[in-house]
Amino acid sequence: MNKKLLLISMVGLVSFSAMSNAAENSKPVKSWTCEDFIALNESFKPTAIGFAEALNKNDKPEDAVLDINGTEKVIPLVIEACKKAPKESFIGKVKSEWKKVKHDM
Repeated sequence: MNKKLLLISMVGLVSFSAMSNAAENSKPVKSWTCEDFIALNESFKPTAIGFAEALNKNDKPEDAVLDINGTEKVIPLVIEACKKAPKESFIGKVKSEWKKVKHDM
């Protein structure tokens, strides 16, 4: 139950952050480049990464479980990868960095 509440809260925060950045970035998360992600307020970056990791191809949350420990490990990796390649897909970077973290776990 707590994990579902956390996921719902996370989606709400991403929605709120998207609304607050609407003038700057009105694209859905699946269309973001790393440049769009880097432009986010620092406090929203972990939420965006968690949300992007949970999305499947139909833009629906894949899992009701969020890996908090993994998220803490992947955040700096995604930020660094996006800084190196700002024009690449944000979702693609999240997925590739998650694979590295999950492989090491």
